[in-house]
Amino acid sequence: MKNNNLSSTKEWLIVAQEDLETAEIIYREKGPSSSLCFHCHQSIEKYLKAYLVSKDIHFPKIHSLWQLAKLCAIKNEKFLSLEEKLKTLDAYYIESRYPPEVFDYSRQECKEILEETQELVKFIINEIKI
Repeated sequence: MKNNNLSSTKEWLIVAQEDLETAEIIYREKGPSSSLCFHCHQSIEKYLKAYLVSKDIHFPKIHSLWQLAKLCAIKNEKFLSLEEKLKTLDAYYIESRYPPEVFDYSRQECKEILEETQELVKFIINEIKI
């Protein structure tokens, strides 16, 4: 990985981790479920973009996790196996941001969304291999 890519990748990883930590705090403190969903999506979006930067793959300014994963698959087809999980998180992203679709998710749903996000983070970090 080029030095510039390494630096940019690390920057993406930092902001991605901050979103994950924010989601974890929201869950722990029983905060707004829509905010938890938003930060889970943001975290995965930024981790995927970190992967893309690490592999020197240019990407458009998009928020679709599935579209980003398909770009990641240019270098690593394992990302295609994430389709269902990423499309699910994409749906939560929209539902958590724009009325009238804003929903209040149950504690169990929040737990599942957060756990799924944490698993996806582990997968993506493992594939970045800094």
